[in-house]
Order: sequence, then structure tokens, then C-alpha cells
Amino acid sequence: MEIKPEEIEILNKSESSLPIDFSDKVNTSLSKRLDWRYLDLRNPDRLLIFKVLNTVERAMKEYCYKKGLIEINTPKLMSIASETGAELFELDYFEDRKAYLAQSPQIYKQMAVASGMEKVFEQGPVFRANPSHTSRHDTEFTMFDVELGFIDSEEDVMEFEEKWLQYIFKKVKEKHGEEIDRTFGVEVKVPEIPFPRVTWNEALETLNEKSKEEVKEIGSNEEKEIGKHVEEKNNHEFVFITEFPYEERPFYHMKKEDDPNITKSFDLLFKGLEITTGAQREHRHEKLMEQIKEKRMKAEKYKFYLDMFKYGCPPHGGYSVSPTRIVMKILELGNVRESTLFPRDTERLKP
Repeated sequence: MEIKPEEIEILNKSESSLPIDFSDKVNTSLSKRLDWRYLDLRNPDRLLIFKVLNTVERAMKEYCYKKGLIEINTPKLMSIASETGAELFELDYFEDRKAYLAQSPQIYKQMAVASGMEKVFEQGPVFRANPSHTSRHDTEFTMFDVELGFIDSEEDVMEFEEKWLQYIFKKVKEKHGEEIDRTFGVEVKVPEIPFPRVTWNEALETLNEKSKEEVKEIGSNEEKEIGKHVEEKNNHEFVFITEFPYEERPFYHMKKEDDPNITKSFDLLFKGLEITTGAQREHRHEKLMEQIKEKRMKAEKYKFYLDMFKYGCPPHGGYSVSPTRIVMKILELGNVRESTLFPRDTERLKP
């Protein structure tokens, strides 16, 4: 179609020499593109990433509101670690004590359930001082957390999450499906429920059948193999890995009644990448005191958290998920920084 403009109004002149070519005629590295992110996103293909992310995050909240969850906002300055096994950012601000940037809202969403809110969710920033520089890790990122009270088992949490994800994928397919296929060559598949489930031991057995060397733990490479196996066997992009060993999990995960070495916990893989960790939490004060000693942790450090269970707390459980990881895998991007607006990692503090 020929367009004959009647008038052209210049609102703001640009310098004629641009620092990057956002038209993709020149192959520009991701790092260089991120240096000039506001120019990079003038490419409509890359702008689509964040339109999809917006739809994902909106659908996440919509479903939670439809199911009666209350949205909460929790502190990002904490006196203790909220996630065991993850490195902390320490702050020199309070004269008489140490403070840390929050790794997770875990402690506070449990407190919200105990307070009578029953079912809650939060979307907010989390901080991990993890030195690893991989395609799936960020130093600061957005986490979406859900916590459900009065559950019977971790199965209730998994059932909620799979229905939640099905709702999200329907919204993405309806709004962006054709454009995603045209731009990225990816078909958005709305997942059928229930999702496949394999126990941690079953996953190890499958891995050992395929491997020449003995596999004793499940890392990122093993997750990819499990994802491929499930897709071939079940024609499904998602799989729950359940019944993780107690030694692999935090002290607040509930143990199985018939086997104290196994927890009522799970990971959810999407296209071979872990996007969720979840569990039924231990809600009995005496059991938590036992388990914190078993993990050789100092109970006095967690006193304000542990005290809450003295006064009655319902059986509860929940999960957390990174929206940027979901979008990364939906669009089959090579790096989570591509689905993060302004990434922060071990090397990047600007723009």
C-alpha cells in the first residue's frame, strides 16, 4: 500500500548515528543490545516478548483473584535468610544488627495464611547473591508466590498450579498465539491437565537407564533429559517431580508420614527447565523445632518465625515461579535476560 503523507511533524530529532542497529540487519550481541535496551525494544519482534510477559503476569493475577486469593506485599529487608542454600545480599544499614535483601517472601506469606487470610499471593522482586552466570539465573528478578491454607496434601498445591498455568497459557494463545508462531516459529500449546508426575526416585531410575555413568542427583542437564523423556512418553511439555529427599529440601518442608526421609515437595519442569519449587509446609511447632535441629540451624535466629506456629497454624503449602523463565521457555529464547526488561546479574548494574 502506498502512503502519501500530507504533513510530517518532527517531535524530537535523533542523532543520525545509532549505537546499535535494532533492525537486525547487523548481528548485535545480547550484551550490547542490553546496554541500549530502550533502542533494542524498538524492534517489534523483541517488543513482543514483553507484551507476552505482560499477558502472563496479568493472567497470573486474574486467576488468583478469581479463586479468592488475597494479594499481599511483604518486606524486602529481612533479618534472616528466607531460603536456605541461596546466597544473601548483606546490608550495612542498621547499627546493631545485620540486614539482608529478601530472597523470597516465604516466611511472610506463611504468616499471612496463619493470620486468617487463608490463601494469598504476591508478585515482587527477590535478590540472590549467587555468583553463577548462567542463561537462566538473575541476581534480581520478579517472583510470583502462592500460598494456600487448609490443604490436605501437596497434591492440592500441584492441582492449583496446573489449572493456573492452563489458564495463563490459554490467555497467551488467544492474544499472541499467531504472532508468536509468525515471529518465533513456536506453537503455544495449552497444557492438558493433570500434568504428568514422576517421583524423584523414578526420575533417577529413568536417567540411569539412559546414562553410562551413575546419576545420583538432578541438576539442569538431568532436568532437560527428564523433560525430553516425558515429552516423548506423555506428549506433554510439563512434568512434576515429586517426593524429594529431605536432605535436599529446607527445614520447613513437611516429611511424608510413612517415610521421614522423603518430603511432600515438588519441582515443576517446563520444556526441561525447572520453573517452580513447591511443597506442603510443616505447620506443627514441635516438628519444626525437630527439623531445624536436624538441619543444624540455630533456632534462636528464626524465633519470630517459629513462634507463629505456637498459636495454631492450618496445614498449608505453596509454590513460587519466575514469570520471566516461563516466557523464556514459551518463546524458546536462549537466555532469561532476553525476557527481563532491565536485567541485573553478576556483571550488570545499568541501564
